[in-house]
Amino acid sequence: MDKINLAILKNLRMNARQSWQDIGRTVHLSGQAVAMRVLQMQDAGEITGYTIRTRVQSRYLVTVFMTSAQFDAFEQYIVQQAEVLDAYKTAGEGCYQLTVEIDSSARLEAFLSSLLSYGTYRVHAVVRQVK
Repeated sequence: MDKINLAILKNLRMNARQSWQDIGRTVHLSGQAVAMRVLQMQDAGEITGYTIRTRVQSRYLVTVFMTSAQFDAFEQYIVQQAEVLDAYKTAGEGCYQLTVEIDSSARLEAFLSSLLSYGTYRVHAVVRQVK
């Protein structure tokens, strides 16, 4: 599954009722191209009805400790990452708290390596959601 399909799924998770055109604007495709990708994902069994089925995803909480004041650049980078479900600028320990969903340890390692140009990080694996 490529980054555009992941971004489409992220949009559908946030609001499954939005139009193909609205999703297309966020993933830089036409509404027709989004519809074709969704149909392909349906044919592949990744989307069935109103349920999105993706590979087994693991969720991580990542605290980012910035080593420079590149806050704007970091935020622009994070917004473009389909793996990042939520990103919060925080006060206290760490500068940002990210919720990340990734389907393999190799992709997690690549994502974490990409963060090193902005700062260091601490990772916590989610065991289960309580609320």
